[in-house]
Amino acid sequence: MSDVQHSDRNYRRGAIMGLTIAEAFILIAFALLLLFAFWQWEVEKQNTPEVVAFKELTYEQRQTVLVSAQDGSIEAFIHLKEQGVDFATPASVENPKDKWRFVDQDEVLRLIDAAQKLPEDMQRDLADMVEADKAKDMLSEMAILEDLVDAGKSVEELIASSQVSELIDKSGKSVEELLQTAQIIESLENSGKSMDDILAASDAIDAVNEAGHDLNEILKTAQILESLAASGKSVEELIATAAALEDLEKAGQSLEGISEKIRDAEAQEAALVGTLRSELGGIVSSMGGHIDDTGAIILPDGVLFQQGSATIRPSLKQFLAQACQPWLSTLKQSGVDISEVKIEGHASSEWRSGSSPRAAYLGNLNLSQLRSQAVLRSCLYYVKDPDLLDWSRKHLIAVGYSSVRPVLANGEEDRAASRRVVFSATPNRQSLLEEIEAEAKIARYDRSLFGGWADFDNDCQNTRQELLQELSTGATILARNNCTVVRGKWYDPYTGKTFTDAREVDVDHLVPLKWAWDRGAHSWTAEKREAFANDKANLMVVDRGANREKGANGPLNWLPPLPSYQCQYVTRFRRVVSTYKIILLHEEEGNFNRLQENVCK
Repeated sequence: MSDVQHSDRNYRRGAIMGLTIAEAFILIAFALLLLFAFWQWEVEKQNTPEVVAFKELTYEQRQTVLVSAQDGSIEAFIHLKEQGVDFATPASVENPKDKWRFVDQDEVLRLIDAAQKLPEDMQRDLADMVEADKAKDMLSEMAILEDLVDAGKSVEELIASSQVSELIDKSGKSVEELLQTAQIIESLENSGKSMDDILAASDAIDAVNEAGHDLNEILKTAQILESLAASGKSVEELIATAAALEDLEKAGQSLEGISEKIRDAEAQEAALVGTLRSELGGIVSSMGGHIDDTGAIILPDGVLFQQGSATIRPSLKQFLAQACQPWLSTLKQSGVDISEVKIEGHASSEWRSGSSPRAAYLGNLNLSQLRSQAVLRSCLYYVKDPDLLDWSRKHLIAVGYSSVRPVLANGEEDRAASRRVVFSATPNRQSLLEEIEAEAKIARYDRSLFGGWADFDNDCQNTRQELLQELSTGATILARNNCTVVRGKWYDPYTGKTFTDAREVDVDHLVPLKWAWDRGAHSWTAEKREAFANDKANLMVVDRGANREKGANGPLNWLPPLPSYQCQYVTRFRRVVSTYKIILLHEEEGNFNRLQENVCK
């Protein structure tokens, strides 16, 4: 059967199934009548006494016998009779669920009349249903429908059951596989997923099975992603993170390498805390304060200020004179990337007697700010090193927190401990994340990110073909399509060789694409990368072997084999670097200068 016929048959079948329960059973009864007619035609060929006796029964009796023979009722009748059941009283054996089978003659005639008025294509479908090789299947399906109706199923559920059964048969999957899929989909439904989500999940499960992946491993991954999603990250952020990690792995930077960077940063910070305790621990203790595990110096304000005043006590001045320059110098020289240095003023929630919470907060806010600013001014006064003073002005700030950061003891505010001044430094963790992210971007190099050879003038000859023609010192021969150069005459400045076959030469990027990518091209726009890749000022026709040897190296790692061209090569290379504002890596500038001086003597 063609796809069109199959689709049409499915459509007509859907029209039949989309009926009410009563209408569906009318059609079922009509199908039974057709089946009976077929059976009658067959048995008339054998005019046996049994057939004659059957014909003498009323129409209703014959129909009852026929249906009973098909669904096993007669066998059950014989079995019950053998067990001694008395059938004299119909009520003793009557089963309400079987009543629908007994249709009287008037109802049959009404059904026949109604069936004749059905569309022709629907009549053909009904006729197909009672073909000899489909009779048993049809009766089996009707028995299933009867059970579903008895269970209280709706027409929609009956239709769905029929369609699902057909899909299961076509799927070729085992019951176990289907149950596993059903359980997963049920879990998705319970989680509040939409039908689109469920269908997508079903497709994903099929894809996983076809790919031969372990479903348990996939589910573990899903659980991990679900946990990450619960952290508030968007899908895009999760995908970006996964892509970055994958790129780092490809570049040889494993998760262990990333962890090592983090451990190094933590070790530097721990070393800074150790140095601060060694240098300032004694004097801090003499003021009744301490240095915590983050390196913050915490002093109680009782020894620093008069109550309700921002005037510094003599003891605090003496502390600042001794501690400020060593504190700031230790931070500056620690090697830790410090984003900011703070002098913090903190207060308890109490204020003057009878004050409202609002008045207490605002009063403490003003006082804590005045105190932190007074300490900062005094601290800078004692810094005499100009470089350290300049660094301090770029990093040091004063912040008054009022009572928003109280010290708690057993869940309650410790008012005495809450009134304090804190000298803290915040490491620049963002710079570490940006470093890892930058490495991920660099690792993500792909030649396609620079586009292919472009045909800017749409003449079918791309940049490579145009350059082969322009740099050929002899006549060029094109292929039949007039788009591809096959022969010419090219001098290779790298090796001093001459070539006539276009297959033996490469159009080389003087400044390699990967080399430029690692030095900033990863942040260029796609348009700028394509322009760079097709810039004839950065292109040369050279020996294919020499180009393969050069790879993605710059002049510091590779020079043309022909010594007489090395100076021009380095000079031209640096000109392209300057044109595109490519940023050289650490120490490359000095090395380039020395190389150019050496080859251009």
